[in-house]
Amino acid sequence: MRFLRTLRRASIAAAALSLAIMPNVLHAGGLPPVTAQVSDGTVDVPATDPATLHLLPPLPRAHTVYVRLALVDKVVEVSPGIKYRAWTFNGVVPGPVVHARVGDTIDVTLTNRASMGHSIDFHAALVPPNVAYQTIQPGKTLHFSWIATSPGAFLYHCGTPPVLAHISNGMYGAIVIDPRQGWGYSAQSYVFVQSEFYPQRVADTDEYEGSLEKMTSGVAQVVDFNGSAFQYMMKPLPISVGKPVRVFVINAGPSHFSAFHVVGTLFQRAYVDGNPRNLLVGLQTLSIPPGGGAVADFTVFQAGSYAFVTHAFGDADAGAMGVFAAK
Repeated sequence: MRFLRTLRRASIAAAALSLAIMPNVLHAGGLPPVTAQVSDGTVDVPATDPATLHLLPPLPRAHTVYVRLALVDKVVEVSPGIKYRAWTFNGVVPGPVVHARVGDTIDVTLTNRASMGHSIDFHAALVPPNVAYQTIQPGKTLHFSWIATSPGAFLYHCGTPPVLAHISNGMYGAIVIDPRQGWGYSAQSYVFVQSEFYPQRVADTDEYEGSLEKMTSGVAQVVDFNGSAFQYMMKPLPISVGKPVRVFVINAGPSHFSAFHVVGTLFQRAYVDGNPRNLLVGLQTLSIPPGGGAVADFTVFQAGSYAFVTHAFGDADAGAMGVFAAK
């Protein structure tokens, strides 16, 4: 009975949310033009704790979301024993999670402290790429703003050619845009960015760097959630029995599909790309292409360990797996 009551509440909430969808999509016809300014010098940005990359940050109280990103070269451990010379946003892979709502202004400052030119591409934005997504060189800072028009779970990434190399080397992150009225009911939330690495050892060191030849082949040595293979096997994520869990899953790729699956449960509802208009019910697995996303809810009804994986098990064995610990 408890299970049926939970499903009924979820169905009612989903129906109510669908009735409120129209106000959740901002009409794009009246958007102000997007302009960008490039200035000399770099600016300070807040540090990002890599231990928080699975958490959805709270929404800002104001309706302007300030995104401060530094382009930084950083050695990170992408799998046990593989210290990788990554190209990063804020020194972490993936970059920090951005959280906003439909109608918010996203105010972006991108400052380049790296050794080469980089850019940023927000999949959630309606902007001219030659304006907002221009490559800036080391020692430069780019500033622009845009208005969030559609809810969803979106990717942002470096768009400087070759994009394959910039994404494979760690330049991506998640931006979650809430519907105006939220997601229908409260849930414990987690963010997962799936991605691939193609490492080769740097001569005379214990470090690795990206191999463009391997990237082109698409045969990844490491596939992970949130930049580090198997991390959630070693440190399971807590969830509560009988309470909804909401996952925001983004596939940075650059080349593999994600087949996100939680063993021992079903997704009671799921939204393709995270848009509530794209409602699916009772899914076993989320199919997410490179550059895509999904939002999905599930509930477990007994204590235990619930593995989550990409059901492309070659990639799961390469590191894209973890555990929810339910109590």
